[in-house]
Formats: sequence, C-alpha cells, structure tokens
Amino acid sequence: MIELLDLKTVNSLSPSVILKRDNTGYEFIIIKHELFDAAFTLHGAHLIHFQVKQQEPLIWLSKSAIYNSEKAIRGGVPVCWPWFGAADPSLGENLPSHGFARTSTWDVSKISELSEGIEIEFKLLNNDETQKLWPFEFELTLKATLTNQIKLELISKNTGNKPFSYRAALHTYLNISAPESCLITGLNTQYNNSLKGGKTETGDSTLQIDQAIDAIYKKSPYSITLSDKKYQRVVMVENTGNDSEVLWTPWVQGAKDFKDMPDDGYQTMFCIEAAITDKAGVEVQPNTCNTLTTIIS
Repeated sequence: MIELLDLKTVNSLSPSVILKRDNTGYEFIIIKHELFDAAFTLHGAHLIHFQVKQQEPLIWLSKSAIYNSEKAIRGGVPVCWPWFGAADPSLGENLPSHGFARTSTWDVSKISELSEGIEIEFKLLNNDETQKLWPFEFELTLKATLTNQIKLELISKNTGNKPFSYRAALHTYLNISAPESCLITGLNTQYNNSLKGGKTETGDSTLQIDQAIDAIYKKSPYSITLSDKKYQRVVMVENTGNDSEVLWTPWVQGAKDFKDMPDDGYQTMFCIEAAITDKAGVEVQPNTCNTLTTIIS
C-alpha cells in the first residue's frame, strides 16, 4: 500500500536505499533492489513492506494505516519491547501496551549493499523519555537482512550497570490471499487461549483460519509454515531466541472495531509472531546482549 503514499525524496542513503518524507514530515526508508522492494518507517523501525519481484507481497499493511508519532502502524512488523502486552504493575500505571519501541523514533546506523540484497540496522538508545517508562540503560538494534527472504534480529544490549529483564515480539503480519486458502502447520500443540482468559489448551499441530484467533503457543521445535493455495506458495517462519509464537487474527468484529483496518482487512492478513511472553522475561546482564530472531521465507 506504500504506492498510495505521497512521498518526497530527502536523501539517497545508498544506491538502493532512499530516505523519503510525507507532507507531515513522517519519514520512510524506501528500498528498491533488483530482487525486491521494501520499506521501513523510522517511527518504530517498522518494516511495512516487502515484496520479491514478480510475487505477491509477503508482508501485509492496512489500507487505512495511520502514520503519526503517537500510534503504532497497523500491519508490517511492529517491534514490541521491552514488554509484551501490558507492562508489569511494578513499573507503574497507564504504560503503553507492548512497550515503547514501536512508537519511538529510531536512527539508521548502518547500511550494507550486498550482491543478493540489503543489510540495514536501526538503533534506539535510552533517553529521558524512555527512562520515565523503564528505568534502564540499553542499546536496542533491529538488524534486517533482506534478500529473497526477511531476516530480522532484535538485539537487546544492556549498557547500564544493573541487569534488566525484557519481553518482546516481532509482531509479523503476513499477507495472505484468503483465510480459507491457508493452512498453518508445525505448531506446538500446547497454547494459551487469550480469547478464553489465557486458558491453557491442547490442540493440533495444524490450524485452519476460520474464526478469531489470539493464542500464545509454546515455542515450536519445528519451522512453522503457512500454505496458501490461491497464492500457490508456502511461507516458512523460523524463530530463535523466543519462548513462544503468537498467532492472531481479529476476524470480522475485531476488524470492524479498528479504525486503522478496513472491515474486510482480516481477509488478507494473519499474524505469526516470534515472541518472549513468559512473565519473567529474559534477563540481560550488564555489557551483554540477547537476540530475538525471525526468518520469513
């Protein structure tokens, strides 16, 4: 949907990478490679588009997505960090759902032109505003390696003198042809059903998309695949550094409830997220890093 945006070129960052802005000053990183097209926003280091030439887009973006500094974008791959869902009550009240990384402005720190693609890194450092929400020093890096597939590495570095624990997700919205065309396989059979108050349930390792789904699956020992008959493709999702995979679709009523999703938006998206959802999170000692990775091919 990025072709619908009225963007003006600001600067060429490399032969394939251009910084653009819309008429409000909202900034986009547009990648035009001979093998694929892609786009990020500096708001949230948010991958909003990826499409291999001559193929359907791999990543879904809402036709009615809202682009402003206050709100996460509906679609793409939002970065949920340093917590998933609601913040721990010990941090205070009225904190933003899914953390502050997805609504913060990141910097491009590195671009490498590869023969087979692009490697680009975004960084977010602690500042006065993040300290008010989460009292730790950090360097957060999103390293994206884009070729004929997407590899996203979320690297959490502790730059302070005390350990911290974090939860996170790479909240991937996959582009699908239609729910009835898709079958997900490779799932763990144990999951918490958020639509039933987090009740632990046991299901099958395969899933048909035919209703609202909001489930936290225990980490799968296998690659998760989404087979799409109409698009005649199999999308493979391989996650590391996670303790769970979150599967989500708002379905009919959920889509209607979102101002930034068309009423029929649920028909062309499905989320398979690499996530750290355990309440204890992952502890990171001073001067060390932890990485959450998803590869989508």
